[in-house]
Amino acid sequence: MSLHIEIGRCLSEERGEANLTQKQVAESMGVHQSRISRLEQGEGADWSEYHRYLEVIGTTGAQRLSQALSVEWKHLPRPSLRHPDLVVLIDTECALERLDSFRQGPSIPQVLAGQADLLFRRLQGFGDFLLRLEHRITYVGEIGVGKTTAACRQAGLVLDAGTAHDLRGMLLDTGGGRTTLCDVLVRTGERFALQVDPVPDEEVYRYVAELCRAIMERKDGEAVGASAVDYRPAEEIERALRNMADLLRPTRRKGGPPVVDPAATLASSFGKLQDFQAEFASRLTLWRRTRRSIHFEGADPQAGRQWLRDTFTQINNGRHADFSLPGRIVLTVPFDLVSGTPFEISVTDTRGVDGSAIRPDIVAQLKDRRALLVLCSKWGSAPDPSLQELLKHVADTEVDPALLSRVVVLVLARAGDALSMRHDSGESAADIDDGYEIKKAHVEDALQRIDLLGVDVTVFDAACDDPGELTAFLGGKIATLRGAQADAARQTIDAVDQMLRNVEKAQALAALAAIGNELTIFADRHARLREGRRPVHNRLLEAIRTRHPRTVWATTRRAGTFWNFDAYQHLGDGASAEAKRRAGQVIAGLREIIANKLADPEMESAHGFLGQLLDDIDRWESDFVRAARHHAVSVFKPVLADAADLWGRCEGMYGVRAPYRVAVADEIGAWFEAREELQDEVDRRVQRGWRTSVLEPLRTASGGTEVTPEGGADLGSASPAPASS
Repeated sequence: MSLHIEIGRCLSEERGEANLTQKQVAESMGVHQSRISRLEQGEGADWSEYHRYLEVIGTTGAQRLSQALSVEWKHLPRPSLRHPDLVVLIDTECALERLDSFRQGPSIPQVLAGQADLLFRRLQGFGDFLLRLEHRITYVGEIGVGKTTAACRQAGLVLDAGTAHDLRGMLLDTGGGRTTLCDVLVRTGERFALQVDPVPDEEVYRYVAELCRAIMERKDGEAVGASAVDYRPAEEIERALRNMADLLRPTRRKGGPPVVDPAATLASSFGKLQDFQAEFASRLTLWRRTRRSIHFEGADPQAGRQWLRDTFTQINNGRHADFSLPGRIVLTVPFDLVSGTPFEISVTDTRGVDGSAIRPDIVAQLKDRRALLVLCSKWGSAPDPSLQELLKHVADTEVDPALLSRVVVLVLARAGDALSMRHDSGESAADIDDGYEIKKAHVEDALQRIDLLGVDVTVFDAACDDPGELTAFLGGKIATLRGAQADAARQTIDAVDQMLRNVEKAQALAALAAIGNELTIFADRHARLREGRRPVHNRLLEAIRTRHPRTVWATTRRAGTFWNFDAYQHLGDGASAEAKRRAGQVIAGLREIIANKLADPEMESAHGFLGQLLDDIDRWESDFVRAARHHAVSVFKPVLADAADLWGRCEGMYGVRAPYRVAVADEIGAWFEAREELQDEVDRRVQRGWRTSVLEPLRTASGGTEVTPEGGADLGSASPAPASS
């Protein structure tokens, strides 16, 4: 939509709000009514006409539109005139222009130059966040908890809204667990459609090899030997592969005769495992499964919903001949997933948590500032242990003060759960709402005991509760996230105005100079971090010792990268956790210095700057922790991923050496210990990251000069020495 057409629509809407006719507006402006009609069609000749029109309307909305049209958008893209955060975006653009004019001035006090840069970057960040209206609601939960059903009910992904309480009418594939094959992203568009990002062929064949090995080692459907090793891929993967190969296991009826597994029958006709694998792989016909998208051709919305349900079920179960094994499915639907909100909200249903929620896909969602994570828990175990582990893990390895505000614990209730609750007095819940409140209090107490107070908790029974209440709750959470960004932008604008007022005040400049001098001394004293206590690979070894043996084995077969356990994620987590620990005491000391200045009335003229600096410390620390993660992975991964002999030894120990996980951890631990030069390189890069992420911006903000490492050495220039496997 062109700007003039958008303006015309807004003019018409504001005229309607003011209850004025085109004739009345024309008379007030002294023009013919046809001119008003053309203005409302976007045929304005110049901005002055629009301003005159809006002046006649006189509503608050008209005044806001007139202001928006007066702004010359130099630093932020021009937002829509109906943007929900238009006012704060206008204020942000104007503050950015004031700052830019100040920075381009002929003589800028040194003590204010860095401060201006700091404030400019902060305002740009807030503006970029608020301009975008896209947000995501991501459902995470253990296998069989009911998250897919809850997501469908909340987002209106049902066959018929009038029979939504029929839990068999969900558009996504639901069942008793292990139904969701991969992550499913649902977004709003013009029509019903599906897009599939397939699993790479080589990974599909790797799954086939594991499944065929498991089938060959079974007889009549039973494992050979009580201690047989499990080679099978996840149940949902096996089901899809069997469907693709037309080797689906028949259903055994109660009281009926035993059923014969066609895959086992096929395996018995081959003497060698490799021959069976080749036949199974050939039956998949991956060379024919090249389609990536499909859409509904009709116009009937009800028929479109049925088509989407049927097509998704086929693809999710490997029963669509045109599609390969999906790695991610993107659904498009022609309706809002969260109604009553100006935001563009998509919904993601993640693959069920199998053992641990510390997976790259889930952690990435949790760190996304635009995503709201809905942690689905069973009634009896809420908050589920795997989700508690996830939150504590991210809290240990990331710096994000707003993390808990982006998380919701959703307790999924079933019939009778609420009325089974009792108050501390022993009295039973009076009704369902009372039972829900008791359960929420219990969950909040559990979160407080593990230092996760601040996570919102809500309860939902997909069979009978109104999904509109859950939708409104989640939409409100997203609005709150955006409101916090808008409030922070306004505080930064206040700091900008205070800084500009300080330009001509000698006392204020002297106070800022004193603060800058103290911060510069602090940066000099902490030019190097103290040495680390724990090797970065320790967290990886701990994860190996606690994960399911079959998961560890699958990871070793893939050189450390598996959807349910990524060795390099844990390696990066170890580096970030250690970096956070090493910097913690120094960062705390810096915050204490600033807090003391904020409590000093003689420093009042600098309080705006100090408040912004205090907030920026979190960003600097977060950047440093992320840098440490990046450096550890970039140094170790090229060498470790290429260590074919190491991974081969670890894979070969499965079912041979016990306990398997301990043996693998010992083998990988020895590999790291033999490569101290890689650890030294990581530490050099982390030290440089400390300088570039924390000390340099600190000195710049305080009017100082760039920090140099001790001895003048470049702490990040060395390259990792090559190492064999």
